[in-house]
Amino acid sequence: MKKYFLPLVLLTALVFGASFYFTKPELPLIKVLSCADITKSCGNEMLTVQFAEKPQVMKPLHLNLHINRADRIKDVHVDFAMQDMEMGLNRYRLIQSNQSGDWQAEVTLPLCVQGRSDWNMLLEIEAGEKVQRFQLPFSAKANRDN
Repeated sequence: MKKYFLPLVLLTALVFGASFYFTKPELPLIKVLSCADITKSCGNEMLTVQFAEKPQVMKPLHLNLHINRADRIKDVHVDFAMQDMEMGLNRYRLIQSNQSGDWQAEVTLPLCVQGRSDWNMLLEIEAGEKVQRFQLPFSAKANRDN
């Protein structure tokens, strides 16, 4: 009995590991939104996003998001990063401001030591069991007064 114990434990661990690996949920595809001016309303038929002022690093920004057909939305998060550069955790939870699909957050972009201004905003909208992801590239001016 003892000689079968270790192989049985290893086989059980292998089966559980394989079942976890093959059943892990996949992240949904990211839909890229284009925007000429983030202070104007940008988006698609599902949502519009807008900063109340021109984005600057290390300055609080008011982010407004409107979601059409927002009756089933449970949570909305936004992340900020630069292309091919790790910026640390810059994740914010948006707060629903009314029942007609408006969400808001006050966000702050960190300072890039290389002086880059190319940002990507990743929106994650959770509705029921479904998550939709949108990426919005934009530029933010480095505030040299800090």
